Amino acid sequence: MTTTLALLILFGSALMVLANLRSVVQDTYEMLRVSTKRFLDKGELTRRTAFALLWLLIFTLSFWG
Repeated sequence: MTTTLALLILFGSALMVLANLRSVVQDTYEMLRVSTKRFLDKGELTRRTAFALLWLLIFTLSFWG
């Protein structure tokens, strides 16, 4: 019963996202544009990108290492 309910919620959520895909894409683009501008203005883009890549490297190596 729980699995069926979980799958119904998952499919319902996916359906809602797909029905509003244009809005989702526009909001995501706007968020990325504003965040990138803020990071570039404050000079945090390089530092945060390096931090994200470090964690990506750690997780990648932990799975295939």
